[in-house]
Amino acid sequence: MTADHTPRGTVRTPVSVRPGAAVAIALLTFLLSAFILPAAVPDRPTAAYLSAGLIGAGVVFGVLLAADFARAAAARRAGAEVSGITVGAFGSRLTTVTQITEPVAAARVARAGLLVGGLGGGALVVLGWLAPGGAAALAGSVGLWAGGLLLLLTASELLPTPRTGGGRLLAAAVYRRTGSRERADAAVARAAVIVGWTLIASGLAVTFLTSPAGLWVALLGWIALGAGRLEQSRLRTNRLLAGVRVGEVMGPAPESVAGWRTVAAAVDEVVAPAVVASGRTVFTVVDFDGALAGVVFLRDLDAVPLDDRGLTRVSKVSVPMAGVCLTTPDELLTDLLPRLAGRPGAGLALAVDDIGGARPQPVGAVGHMEITKALAVASSRAAVAGAHGGAGGPGAGGPGTVGRVPGAARPVD
Repeated sequence: MTADHTPRGTVRTPVSVRPGAAVAIALLTFLLSAFILPAAVPDRPTAAYLSAGLIGAGVVFGVLLAADFARAAAARRAGAEVSGITVGAFGSRLTTVTQITEPVAAARVARAGLLVGGLGGGALVVLGWLAPGGAAALAGSVGLWAGGLLLLLTASELLPTPRTGGGRLLAAAVYRRTGSRERADAAVARAAVIVGWTLIASGLAVTFLTSPAGLWVALLGWIALGAGRLEQSRLRTNRLLAGVRVGEVMGPAPESVAGWRTVAAAVDEVVAPAVVASGRTVFTVVDFDGALAGVVFLRDLDAVPLDDRGLTRVSKVSVPMAGVCLTTPDELLTDLLPRLAGRPGAGLALAVDDIGGARPQPVGAVGHMEITKALAVASSRAAVAGAHGGAGGPGAGGPGTVGRVPGAARPVD
C-alpha cells in the first residue's frame, strides 16, 4: 500500500506500508495491553488496555515515520533524489535514488532524523511523567513507555557504526578535521569495533551478574562489531584495488542464448559445447531483436527437470536485466563493487561497449572469480613491495596498479 503524506505545493514523499508493519504494531499492542500497562495501571477494563496499547504502538511508528520525513527533507536539500519511505516490521526506512556520499551532507540528514526521534521521545516521557493520576494515569503510562522506547531507539542509532546516524556524525567530524574520506570511514569502522566489543563484554557481565536483559546489549554489540569489521574489510579491499579498472580484470564476454528457445535446444546447441570447450557456466540471454534480456546460469538450466526441458523457455529460468549490473571497461573496480553488491541476483557484472546506448553489447564480465584474483594479485604485490620497502601502492607498475590479472581470460563462474 502506498500513500502520499505531503502538503499541497511541496515535493511528495511516497510511503509504502509493508505487511510486517501490521505485525509489529500488533505485537507492540499485545505487549502493552497484556503485560506493561496492567502492571503499571491495574484494574482497568480490557478494552481500555487494548485501546491504549494500540495508541502507544501507533505513536511509536508515527514518530519514526516523522523522523524519516525529516531525513527526506534534509536529503533533498543535500541534492539527493528521494524515492520514498518504507514502513515495515522494524519501523520506517528512507530510500534515496542517489546515494549521499559527502560526509557532511550525510551527517545533516542523520541529524535531522535523530533530532525528531529524540525530541519526540523526550516530549512523550515528559508528558507521561507530568500526567495526573486517575483517568489520565493510563495515558501517562503509554507516554512514558512510548517515549522511553523512542529514546532507546535513538540511543542505539547514535552508536558509531557505518550504517547509523552516530557513525555519519563521527565521519563528518573526522572529515572536517582531516579532509580525508578514507580516514573518516576508517575512524567509524574502528569505533564500531571498539564499541561492539565493549557492549558485548558489558552485556555478558550484566547477564551473568544481574539480569538476562544484558543479552540484548550483547546482541547490539555483536551487530556493531560485525558492521565495523565489514567496513574495515571494505576499506582494505578499496586500498588494494585503488586505480584498478574493470578492463584489467574482466573475463571474456559470455556467449549468448536466445531467450525464446527451449532449455533443451539451448543446452544442445550452445551451452553444452561451450561448457566442454571452455568450462563456461554463465550465458547472456537475448530477445528477438538481439538486445540483452538477462543472464542465465548453467546450474539453473540443469535444475530444470528433463521432462520439462522441451517446453520450458530459457527466459523463464534467467535473471532479467533489472537484476544485472552493467559496467564499462574504463570504470574503476572500487566504484563497481558497491553497485554489484546492490544487485546480487546475477552475481556478476556485464561490461558493455556503451552503457548508455540503445543496444549495448557485452565485451566482458566480472564475477567473484575475477575479483578474487584481482585481490590475490594486489595482495601479493603489496606484500612484495612492502618487503622491499616499496611505496608504490599495491601494484608493481605504480600507485594502485595491478596490471592484467593472470588467468583473467577464464570464464566467469
